[in-house]
Amino acid sequence: MIKIITQKFIDKTSRYLQEKQKQNIASRLDERALDSTCEYIEREMSTIKPQKSVEAVMDVAFEHIQLSGLYLEFNVFSGKSINYIASKTPQTVHGFDSFEGLPEFWRDGFDKGAFEVDALPKVHTNVMLHKGWFDNTLPQFINDHPERIALLHVDCDLYSSTKTIFTLLGDRIIKGTVIVFDEYFNYPMWQQGEFKAFQEFIQERGLSYRYLTYNSNHEQVAVIIE
Repeated sequence: MIKIITQKFIDKTSRYLQEKQKQNIASRLDERALDSTCEYIEREMSTIKPQKSVEAVMDVAFEHIQLSGLYLEFNVFSGKSINYIASKTPQTVHGFDSFEGLPEFWRDGFDKGAFEVDALPKVHTNVMLHKGWFDNTLPQFINDHPERIALLHVDCDLYSSTKTIFTLLGDRIIKGTVIVFDEYFNYPMWQQGEFKAFQEFIQERGLSYRYLTYNSNHEQVAVIIE
């Protein structure tokens, strides 16, 4: 008798969970994002060797840096990635972040204010932080630093923020500039984020680029301007 009751409970719970899963929009969007990402990789990156971590993607990016110029990161947050970059070069690495979090809603789970920090992160001695919104801090920085860009780490999440940096830095992004994107694809509506801002920039400037690698476990992609 107990076994029968237990089995009925298990069956009922299983049916309930299956029905709930059918209505799980977030889960379905994740699946579609993965499918569209795989299709894009098959179409555009079929000969590219993938990596298994964020750091490995950055390592490949560094292997292709030939320009002498600026090393820039946009969105510093905890400082983990900028410190990794700084550990691989004696150059000054400039990090830009408001440290107030996202200026607007990004996607499910990432509301306005996400990634806000109470204090500036601890960074290596060759890191210089520029606190403020990009459109406020970049113009003066550009005036003070006329160099071209050797490495650009785009961790902006949002289309609007990514669009801002490409608009303001466009003249400094030239043949040989290496760009690493932290959220290029593999999340719901990825085609409307960093990916879109970059593709628009390439078309507007009449530039070409080549994929260097991508993270097969996440969202990162590295490219070089040709």
